[in-house]
Amino acid sequence: MFVRTSLLFFLLLISIFSIAQTSNPPFDGVDHWKAALSRSAMDSLKALYSTNPPAMFRAKGEKPSPDISPETDFWQKLIASGATDFDVQTVEQTDRRGLRLVTLAISLKLKTENGPRTRYVNEQQAWQPQSNGWRIVIVTHSDVVKMPPALHPNPNLYDKNANAKSEIAEAVNDAKKNHQRVILVFGANWCYDCHVLDHALQPDDVAALLKNFRVVHVDIGDDGNKNNDVAQQYEVPLEKGIPALAVLDEQGKVLFVQKNGEWASARSMDPDDIVAFLQKWRP
Repeated sequence: MFVRTSLLFFLLLISIFSIAQTSNPPFDGVDHWKAALSRSAMDSLKALYSTNPPAMFRAKGEKPSPDISPETDFWQKLIASGATDFDVQTVEQTDRRGLRLVTLAISLKLKTENGPRTRYVNEQQAWQPQSNGWRIVIVTHSDVVKMPPALHPNPNLYDKNANAKSEIAEAVNDAKKNHQRVILVFGANWCYDCHVLDHALQPDDVAALLKNFRVVHVDIGDDGNKNNDVAQQYEVPLEKGIPALAVLDEQGKVLFVQKNGEWASARSMDPDDIVAFLQKWRP
């Protein structure tokens, strides 16, 4: 997960920039950074990155580099492409060895062929108090993704004590009474993409469609072997990855099963595709 791996990277580099613990000025770095996310304020944005010492950027899968241009170019290109409505939320922050470490969840609007759509970026920054104010000395960010990140996963999304067969039977019975269909979501609490999918089902427009279904989360366990017999019963190929979905009618008959791990990389999906899926399979 982005937050955890980036935190390890930060901890490895803190010693490079750490300073003696003193009484630092009030931290206002994120406020200034957010205010600079506009076409007219790019110079102000660039000025927030340290030059002495030079700020370091870490691209995914690469070693940190003192060249900060991949970070500033990333935001400049987004802004130049017409990105608007930036919302910057501080997910986590802590002081460590004289630095302020922050984890940010950023949402923005981009123009698409289907109209404006919300997109997401996660960013981690280490800020250092300098003579000219707070400056970023270490930074890393995720790619732009279409799905909202699961920043606060539900640790009990998949109930380890649930009887999957009983829950499915109950869901089918309720679906029959209420003229609904049943969605089986095979997954596990350790699966990040399972939590991303769960978050994607919560916005109002999606939740309104979801009322046409009963959703059953089928736990495959810590070892991936739990409820394999249930997966086999509905011909769900768990070896292709999770989350894995099947749709049942109100009689419990299989209408759809994903065969090629289409939902296993939920973080890379488009919310519009989820809406289209629910519209296609609703009663």
